[in-house]
Amino acid sequence: SCSEDDSSINETFDINGKFIHVIDDCDNSEDPEVNCTEFIEFIDESKVSVLIGGSDIVYITSYKITDLKIEFEKTEDLNFDVSFVINSDLILKRIEDGNIWEKVE
Repeated sequence: SCSEDDSSINETFDINGKFIHVIDDCDNSEDPEVNCTEFIEFIDESKVSVLIGGSDIVYITSYKITDLKIEFEKTEDLNFDVSFVINSDLILKRIEDGNIWEKVE
């Protein structure tokens, strides 16, 4: 029988780019500062910009990839867990809530 080696995704996966997630049932008609679209944009091999949780603040933090898991470093401002499983080159799944984030650029 054949088995696929998961490490092949890691070698060919291009992390650079922007991934978005549209927050379910988000209504910002009362408060336009609430963002209904979250994004992460990988800047380079170690830095990422993050707009998450309906906030209007973009955080910059470090990240690391281990196997097929991406973990963001907590900072004074970004003080909660943000981590993803790489499903494919175009899909990330957030570990904390199971939401799917799709690559847009």
